Amino acid sequence: METKQIKVNPTNDATKGLIEAAFTQIALLGSTEQASRLFPDGLGTLELQVALGSETQRDISLSLKISGQQAITAAPLVIATANGDVEATFNAEGHHIVAFILRNDLNQNHGQTMQRVQEILDRGGRDLLSAATFPDDIRSAQPATKPFHFIDIPFEQGGPPNPPLPGAPNVITKIAEFTHKLQAGTGTDKENVDALSRLIHLFGDIHQPLHCIERISQLHPGGDGGGNSFRLSGNAENLHKLWDSSANFHNGDQENVALEIMETNSRAELAADLENTNVESWARASFALAKKFAYGPLHENPAHPPRPSAAYLKQAEKTGRRQAALAAYRLADRLRAIFA
Repeated sequence: METKQIKVNPTNDATKGLIEAAFTQIALLGSTEQASRLFPDGLGTLELQVALGSETQRDISLSLKISGQQAITAAPLVIATANGDVEATFNAEGHHIVAFILRNDLNQNHGQTMQRVQEILDRGGRDLLSAATFPDDIRSAQPATKPFHFIDIPFEQGGPPNPPLPGAPNVITKIAEFTHKLQAGTGTDKENVDALSRLIHLFGDIHQPLHCIERISQLHPGGDGGGNSFRLSGNAENLHKLWDSSANFHNGDQENVALEIMETNSRAELAADLENTNVESWARASFALAKKFAYGPLHENPAHPPRPSAAYLKQAEKTGRRQAALAAYRLADRLRAIFA
């Protein structure tokens, strides 16, 4: 049985409150209502680790293990913040929201395409939400697929506005590859559902701005891994993780968030963007968003990591939601063309 770890590293003196809050969160994750929604395939093994002290010196370590009946399909992470708040986040959430928007859009406008998508999922033994996260779920077992998820377009202060693209494989080349596999129509049920799953996932990835940039600086002469090395204070430990959750900072119900996004980012409002079907230009647009809204307002300081302001987070969520809508609508258009 697969084991998932949840870590809490409090850095202040409110140890009792932090521990109680963390255990409360675990209890919620294991409750009937929460477990059925968050872990549709059943609860496996969760490990809670609470370490009191600094990152280099632990005064007390406490561990709790909870075992269920089946493996967990998405790994939760409990984050303890400096002010003692504890919350659960799920890095699959953004992909689920894109999948919900996709399903809603196809059901409203192109039911036959959604029917074809569902046939592939059914034959492959996978539901839509599982398909949306499948490429992340198998990435550890298939490390060669890691470059499929991003394209590290180099960003340097004073550098060219449109730098040369890195070589293959990357998210651009893989979107083309999996499109062609589905268009060929010659794959097995497993090959088809895998190609569909990767396409669903990668359309989300290419619209996450930090998946399309690599900042090069004195602090990171070899690149910052799309913001993974850019440390932050607050709930998100680095810039990349912050933007991974930018479509739903408030941890709202994913289906409801998808509907909200569609209301504020309708097809009609995004019509001009949706006319652009060039995948490279999508990646370059994400690159430009990352420069302007992700890196631009923040000054990197590893000794004292910056805490994003309320205004920064508001803009990030606005951008993240618009990108999620674009990803889903463009994916719907791509699937419609494939199955026409």
